[in-house]
Order: sequence, then C-alpha cells, then structure tokens
Amino acid sequence: MKKKQKFRAFNPIFYFLLHLTLIPFLIVKYNIHSKNKRIFKKVKPPYLVIPNHVAKYDPAMVDIYIPSRIHFVMSDSNLRLKLARWIYVKLCRVVPKTKALSDSTTVRTLVQLVRLKRVICIFGEGRATWDGVTHDIYLSTSKLAKLLKIPVIVPLIQGGYLSRPRWAYSMRRGKVIINYKKIFDGPELADMSVEDIHNRLQNELYHDDYQFQRRHGCLYPSKHGAEYVERLLFLCPNCQTAASLYSKGNICSCNKCGFSLRYSATGEFLPSDNKFKQRTLTEWVALQSAVFDKKIESMLRSKSPDEIFQDENVTVKTGFKMDPLQFLLKGTMKMYLDRFEIQNEERTVKYPISEIEGVQVLMANQFEFYHNNISITFGFPELRTSGFKYMYAVQKIAPERAERL
Repeated sequence: MKKKQKFRAFNPIFYFLLHLTLIPFLIVKYNIHSKNKRIFKKVKPPYLVIPNHVAKYDPAMVDIYIPSRIHFVMSDSNLRLKLARWIYVKLCRVVPKTKALSDSTTVRTLVQLVRLKRVICIFGEGRATWDGVTHDIYLSTSKLAKLLKIPVIVPLIQGGYLSRPRWAYSMRRGKVIINYKKIFDGPELADMSVEDIHNRLQNELYHDDYQFQRRHGCLYPSKHGAEYVERLLFLCPNCQTAASLYSKGNICSCNKCGFSLRYSATGEFLPSDNKFKQRTLTEWVALQSAVFDKKIESMLRSKSPDEIFQDENVTVKTGFKMDPLQFLLKGTMKMYLDRFEIQNEERTVKYPISEIEGVQVLMANQFEFYHNNISITFGFPELRTSGFKYMYAVQKIAPERAERL
C-alpha cells in the first residue's frame, strides 16, 4: 500500500486548480505561445520530457501544452520547507533528487514510473542558465534516456531568459515561444551509444536567447532591467575590481571607477565608456571570464596564499537532502585556492576544496556544496551579493566539484 501511495499521479484537484489559475496567469503575464504541440496527439505515455532551463517558472510553462500530468524531477534543496515539501511531493508528485550529485534512488523511482506509463520531466542542465545560453547537460541525463528507452520530447523555451533572467527579481514582458520536438522514438536508444545520445541532446537543447531576440525582434522592456545583475557580473569590466558594481533601475555602475552599464529593451547592456562595445550578457560574462581566468592562473602559478573572494556576515547552515537546514555559525567567509574558511570571534571552520562536491548556487545567490555528505549552505546578508562568483571560482580551480557553466 505504501509503495502505491508513493507513485500516485499528480493530485487531480490541485492539477485542475493550477490550470484554472497559475497557468492562464503565466500565459498572459509572459505572453506565451506554443509551436508543434500537435505531436502529443501521436505520442502517448510513457515518455521523457527534457526541456532547456531558463527561468523560475519553467516547469509550469512546460506543463501548459502537455496533455498528461507530469512527474518533474526536482532538486531536494527546494523541498526543505514543510509547505514546499507538501505541495511539491504530496500534490505535484515530484521526484526529489540531490542536485549535482548522482542518486540511484531517483533512477529506481523513474524506472517504476515508466512501468506505470507516466510522463517524466527532467531538466538536463540541472540548473537555469545564467547568461541566456544553454548550459552543458549532465551525461547522466543521456544515460537515463538510454536506460528508459521511451520517447524523448524536447520543449525548447525561447524568450524565457530575457523575460525573467535567473539573476533578476523583476520580469520583463516580451514573448515566449515553447517549441516541442520529439527527438527519439524510444526503441532506437537501445542500439545507440550514450555519447551519440548525449550529442543529439546537446544539439537539440542548445538555445541562445539573444539570437532568438535578434531573429524575432521581441523587446523586453523593464523599469528595473539591470537590478541584481551584479549577482552575475562580479567584476567591473573597466577596472576589474571584484564586487564593486551596484545596480538600480536600468543602470549598473562601479562604485570605484564610475563605469556604468545601461539595460536596454533588447536585453543588452550598453556601456558608458566608448572603449567598450554594446554587449549581450553572454558577451559580458565571456569578458569577465577571460579576466578572471588570468587571475586564477596567476594565483595557481605563484601558489598565492591570498584569498580570492571574501564576504562579511555570512550565515552558514547545514542539512541533508530534504531535511530542514540547521544554523552552524555566522562570520566572515573567505575563499582560497585550496579551501573555504568561515571565521568569527569564537571559531573557524575550514572546508578543503578537494573534499567538497555538488557545488551549486541555489535560487539566485545562495551558495552551497556538500562536505562529507552534509550540505553546507551560505546565506549572504545582501541580496545583491554574488554566490555565483564562488561557484565560478571552484569551476576554474576544480571543475569536477562544481556545476558546469
């Protein structure tokens, strides 16, 4: 009896209420349109849905035009609050998974759902894009497709990032198109290598929201278009100072040198200095990456003892999977080439980078990793603080430990 309860479908009453309230709201709010949704007249459950991941409401957007109720694979970090766990697990029947880590329990659950002829949705990138371009997908997603051997449908969400960037609080209404494509029938996956499946998925999921904007001419105006972009741009493009940018309205400026960027309705950022050209965020991040890479390479060559980044009044909490987080300490957080340190007047806690895994950013700016199977979550007192910068630094020092960008 307990096993049957675990695999029940999406609560029908809750499903009805969502399609009566949230779904119509999203369609109007984000100006959402579908393309090729007729494929669902021919494809019947079970099948696997693998969308690109661009924004907070991706699961609800994907669900709009799919006629069957869906079991979404969701990071267990989103399920630590009792209310969230009740809504997502009890009503929406999501399948919890530890983000950025392998999880055999999740795979067994998905195999069982296929036997029950259910629809499964997994975001192969494992995290929403930071700069509007599809991240690399995890190889485990391709392995899962080969294991399940069921039809695979890719809903490509276009315009979603420019409507609600991961780093932002405000939405900007333009146009979102969800293009549904069936890329595998299912049985042929048995004879394909994981690498071939992976390459096909990578190609089909690839999307650049700025290229989409240029092709379609959609505009995404906002009165708060630049706000919180310093979560992503942690270096000033002009003086290269870390954590010196501050955003308000449509302007992001450097507190040290005065350089500024202005958000435009195309989603691009226009520089105040003529030596810089107009760039998409993808291009600004690439510029930042080139500068930061040189800094890390120099520090590695010289075996620098200096900290890479530092933040004050950081709250550290610990937990495990869906368990509520427990307070550990509050103090100064420093990152070095080989470790993280959190220190206050009473104690110092160290986490060697060689011993951490599953490094990620939760929501927009919480930084987290696992150490000895315990999640270590860092909360910053200022919402504009970049948790991304720590993940990015780990990616450069020990890429096997972090989310791929």
